[in-house]
Amino acid sequence: MNSSKSIRKFGGFTLAEALVTLVIIGVIAALTIPAILVNTEQHEYKSALKKALSALNQVIELNIALEGYGPIEATDMTNPDVEDSFFEMFRNRMNVISTSKAYAWGNTSNYAFFTADGMRYEFPTTPAITGGTFSANNGKCATPGGNVQDDLGTVYDKPCLIIVDVNGQRRPNPRKTAGSYKVPAATGRSKILDVFPIVVTDKNAYPFGVVAQRAMFQHD
Repeated sequence: MNSSKSIRKFGGFTLAEALVTLVIIGVIAALTIPAILVNTEQHEYKSALKKALSALNQVIELNIALEGYGPIEATDMTNPDVEDSFFEMFRNRMNVISTSKAYAWGNTSNYAFFTADGMRYEFPTTPAITGGTFSANNGKCATPGGNVQDDLGTVYDKPCLIIVDVNGQRRPNPRKTAGSYKVPAATGRSKILDVFPIVVTDKNAYPFGVVAQRAMFQHD
């Protein structure tokens, strides 16, 4: 008799208890899964940015070593079709699968190429960045805040700009205006999206803007 009561007492959950447990699990999942997915995307974008910067810097080093000229000696984006142009310097040394000379993202005159890993590298002909500080004149790839000279003695003080979309045509792409790229300021949004501005100086490439630099250097 006592054995029978014990079996009924500890035999398992009732239907109501099971339903309550499932509801609790569902609520927890609804609260945590979106955050997990966002964090996963953020880490993917960070890794892709680091990969893109590594590729760009390798091109600069190789071109200086093998061809004897770097970004400052390359023909700027006012004449991107010539063999020694800033655009061609990168396109010729990366694993490019397609090229566009009239890309309609932000500015219809932009040059762009897609690489085999799905990234898009866009070279604005007349760049302008809002939310940050960047000259609307591309010019030569000089050191920001300082002057450099080319072989003819001409002085330049503006870096060049490349926009990298780390997942190509796939969303999300940030909001933009014609001819401009939104770069969050220090007090702006902190969410890392899939498009990053990259500045190229006479010797290297590095991320531009608070969000791009956080994606590159901050471990979170």
